[in-house]
Amino acid sequence: MVASLGGLIFVVLFVIGNILLQEGPSESSPAKMQAYYGSSSHRDRMSIGWALAALGLFFLLWFVAYVRELVRGLETTDSGRGSGFLSSVVAIGGTVYAAVTAAAVGLAEGVRTMSDDTYRHTVYSGVIHAANDGTYVMHATGTIGMAAFILAFSLAVLSAGRFPRWLAWFGVVAAVAALLSIFFVTIIVWLVWLAVTSVVLFAAMNRELGAATRT
Repeated sequence: MVASLGGLIFVVLFVIGNILLQEGPSESSPAKMQAYYGSSSHRDRMSIGWALAALGLFFLLWFVAYVRELVRGLETTDSGRGSGFLSSVVAIGGTVYAAVTAAAVGLAEGVRTMSDDTYRHTVYSGVIHAANDGTYVMHATGTIGMAAFILAFSLAVLSAGRFPRWLAWFGVVAAVAALLSIFFVTIIVWLVWLAVTSVVLFAAMNRELGAATRT
């Protein structure tokens, strides 16, 4: 049951975590950068953000596994056999996104808080700026996996007709948005899709459990 809500949990934790982790100047003067990133309280807040974002990715993996099993069921034919192609794309795409994003989040945390381990807590503003750009592009590149995950699920839904068709068409739009994640605003589109889909799947599972209990 929790696995079906993994998408929603991921969105909440990932957004909050990144707000805390990414907070702080990235293009300010070296003096301002030193003051901000040299502060232990700011570093602690960024570390909390890193932990929340990483925990969100943990729940995302459970959601990916749940959706993979769901799609595998949708692919199954009357003979009990299915190609397994779309369910494989779901698993691979979700895993690729989670792995690349975990690396990006870890790199962002390590660079932003590295003054803990430098001589007299020295802050290298140029390195932080480079890491900000690098981790953003890493995440935007990793969303090719998210796009594949969303599109494979949407195609399975359109083919099987088990879930609302609007969810599948929304998924097609979200998949395109994921491919364009270099533009920040498109990230919001597929994050909303993940949250909505998670709620829809959770509700559907509850209805099925309720029907099974009554019979």
